[in-house]
Amino acid sequence: MGRQLHALDPASGAIESKSFPDLVCAIAPTGSARLQVAFAKELAWLDWPSGAVTPIVAVEPDLPGNRCNDGKRDPAGRFWIGTMSRSGEGVGAGALYRLENNGALTRVLSGLTIANGMAWSSDQRTMYFIDSPTREVWAFDFDPADSSISNRRTVIRVTESMGWPDGMTIDTEGNLWVAHWGAGCVAHWDPVTGRLLGTIATDCPHTSSCCFGGVDERDLYITTSQLGLSATELARAPHSGCLFRVVPNSTR
Repeated sequence: MGRQLHALDPASGAIESKSFPDLVCAIAPTGSARLQVAFAKELAWLDWPSGAVTPIVAVEPDLPGNRCNDGKRDPAGRFWIGTMSRSGEGVGAGALYRLENNGALTRVLSGLTIANGMAWSSDQRTMYFIDSPTREVWAFDFDPADSSISNRRTVIRVTESMGWPDGMTIDTEGNLWVAHWGAGCVAHWDPVTGRLLGTIATDCPHTSSCCFGGVDERDLYITTSQLGLSATELARAPHSGCLFRVVPNSTR
């Protein structure tokens, strides 16, 4: 929401930031200095050293009340982006799209409300996805040849007391780590059994996403948000809006 993108050097703690005229909703590294970025209404390439932005494709130009939300590159290198209403209250207004190799944008799922976390299994045969208000994590069969998905099923159901599942990542054991908006934690889930394996408390009610990084990708980075919190709530959760780093009990 701050319309900024930050690069952190974990070793030195140095941070480099760039500002943009629009919301920065999701980014995906490509193994070089070039990033794929989802702005509110557009997917683009960003050359980090120069800050140069090269547009790829508009997202839902006919729906000005919508914006991009979470996005990731899949194992085949295709970028996925979900959308939602800007107010967050448009039930069924969002969708999930896949950016094809030719630059076309394919709508894969429609009727979503807040298209959110994504992850893929290490064998590249399963894609996990979250539409937050459903309080569910879905699994799909995934075909890396064309990044198509099929056979949707619910693998995790989240109780109301644990808020909404938001951003998500996966570890080398195939377990999911899900940020829980409204519950102040990241939860560790087994998608095979649907069992909750543990939680990491952030004490920030709006815990928004997580990913692995650092040496051997053993560190779990967790983002949090101040969005919608009152002055009283911020006083109780002063670290809201901070980035956290923890080393969970995992093989990754």
